[in-house]
Amino acid sequence: MDSLPTEILGIILSWDVRLCRVEKNLVLPLRLVCKAFDAALRPYIFKTIQLEFSRFCHNTAPCLASLARVGYLCGSIYLDMMVIRDEEEISRLTDIFQGLVKKVPEMIPLLQSLRKYCMSESTFDETDFRRTVENVLERTPSMRRLKMNLPFQVVGTPGTPATILLATTLACLANRGQEDTALQTLVIDHVSDTTINNICRNPADVQNFIRVFEGLKNLVLSIKRQESQTPAFNKNLWFLIRKATKLDSLCMIGWNVRRDISTRRHRYVVPLDDWRMRSLPYPLDATQAFTSLRFLELKRVDIDPHELVALIKDCSATLKELYIIEVYIKVHGATDLENISLWIGRPGSLKPPAACWVAQELRNMESLELSVLRATGLGYDDFEPDRASLHPNYDLKDHTGLKKSFDRRFVEAVMECEDLPAVSQTRIENIAAINLSNQPGSSTIDLQPGKSFIDMSSTESMAAPDSTAAEHSTSSPGSEDLNSSQPSSMNSDPAKLSQSCSRRQYSKLMEYDAETFQRYHNTTSQYKRSIDGHFYNHNEQALKELQNLINVADRGMTLISAEIESFRTMQPDANTGIMMPPGAPPPPSPPPATG
Repeated sequence: MDSLPTEILGIILSWDVRLCRVEKNLVLPLRLVCKAFDAALRPYIFKTIQLEFSRFCHNTAPCLASLARVGYLCGSIYLDMMVIRDEEEISRLTDIFQGLVKKVPEMIPLLQSLRKYCMSESTFDETDFRRTVENVLERTPSMRRLKMNLPFQVVGTPGTPATILLATTLACLANRGQEDTALQTLVIDHVSDTTINNICRNPADVQNFIRVFEGLKNLVLSIKRQESQTPAFNKNLWFLIRKATKLDSLCMIGWNVRRDISTRRHRYVVPLDDWRMRSLPYPLDATQAFTSLRFLELKRVDIDPHELVALIKDCSATLKELYIIEVYIKVHGATDLENISLWIGRPGSLKPPAACWVAQELRNMESLELSVLRATGLGYDDFEPDRASLHPNYDLKDHTGLKKSFDRRFVEAVMECEDLPAVSQTRIENIAAINLSNQPGSSTIDLQPGKSFIDMSSTESMAAPDSTAAEHSTSSPGSEDLNSSQPSSMNSDPAKLSQSCSRRQYSKLMEYDAETFQRYHNTTSQYKRSIDGHFYNHNEQALKELQNLINVADRGMTLISAEIESFRTMQPDANTGIMMPPGAPPPPSPPPATG
């Protein structure tokens, strides 16, 4: 071990880190091998300080003496408060399942145990939370990235814990020492319109928000809609985002679940006001444009097409990369059929004056010069679609007969090209080889969707795959050596030939598909998965607790639905008039009365 060069040892241990990116604890025993291992692994292991619910409870605060010894290595903090519950939420669940206790006996201890996840004198309050966060920040002067999971409320009206936790965290960040590294990357999960509105009602919270945002370069927001006060949320959300005057990349993730891409149409069976509320708002009368934003990603949101174009226009002077993933534009199909908005438009037809054809608007935007445009799962969010329309499928069908995907046609329409410029074939082969090498005995890393490793450290990352935004670019380690197969060997080996075909399909996807492209080049949302670039953000215990709650709630709701359906199908007995299920035998007749 003493004769092994330091560089070789560092490479070996860095690969151990990459192979254990899903489970950080697997790397920890290696620190005990020798002092050299410990010295080499410390910058990886202590890159992120994770604080979850139990770290704020009484008598379980982090060991500050130990943190002081390694705090200088910390560049990221992960605050996972998703398991925090609201008292009203628990009371609501108790009321809902009161009549089902006999059928779901585990609800009683579960509901009682949830009380320990509430902020109270018996667990921790706002003062305890602030004190712990301040102590950690004081001992991590180099921290420049922060990810925070706010409480995910399952039922009930919007609660206050999320507002308290976010406002307190921002206050702690705003009061950091002047010599500390400024916060550059902020990721907030499950931030609701209620929380944003509550913060904007408090001048002190707004001031802290502005002080934190003024130095941000990367912002990732995962948004929930709970209220119908769209105008207030619209104004407050973009007021805060625009305070990040140095913002380089912005990712906004909505509330939608993955939809059926085969139809690309979705309809909410809700009132019109609720349908309008479930939209990512953007002020059409905005007077302040973004001055430095280069990378923008919108994911799983519904948005008005005019507002979508307005957002991109306000970023157009500096915007270079645009990613649109599972974005559905709002269309009211029962009115103004001649002026309906479309993603691409109808070939050979003029755009009606009041309509918005997104591709045409972006193509004609003089200030917009995109170097990268990728789209995945574009669609329409209908309200009362007109089934008798001459164009019931809008522009989803490819009338050219080339059977191109809708996403590809949109990208081609915006970029004004019949065939998209192919990505470097060598780069495609390298990436595809990694993604397709899952056979037993393979020594390569599995980079399947949802599992890709991303190294975002500007000082430790490998060569960037693209010259633009090199500090954001990602690369798969060692990929340059993976493309060693020659065409002749592929033709002689059916397995390699199959992989070659898959790589060609992968190459086509990378020309327009956002999710495929972001597996090796992600400038917007990579911090949501890995805040430090080494290990995935993961808190197994919190996820288990939440999943347990959701499973029992789902079971209870299923039983409630079954009882309601059983009641609806009951019919009165012809003889007794008693409500009976269909086909049930009549109740026994009472014995005759005796004199």
